[in-house]
Amino acid sequence: MKEYAPIIEMCLLAVYEKQESAILTICNCAIPSYVMLVEYSKLKERLEDCSEEEKMELWTFANTNFPDKTKQQKIDVCKIVLTIGRLLN
Repeated sequence: MKEYAPIIEMCLLAVYEKQESAILTICNCAIPSYVMLVEYSKLKERLEDCSEEEKMELWTFANTNFPDKTKQQKIDVCKIVLTIGRLLN
């Protein structure tokens, strides 16, 4: 959706400049998280399509940085991180 383009650009720029701390911020903010999950739904390669190693890396990141989130929230973190990675490539 074109109306999300400025938010996506802002998020990607923040990740480019601040790396992991920006990812943590995006995952903790409702609007950027929502926008990234919308973008995730447009990806050709979904979480299910990733290698087991990549899935474990994503899950470890989510579980380490967000230990108090629910399982579904951690899965969403994985989707957000995957989306950011794909958009930056």
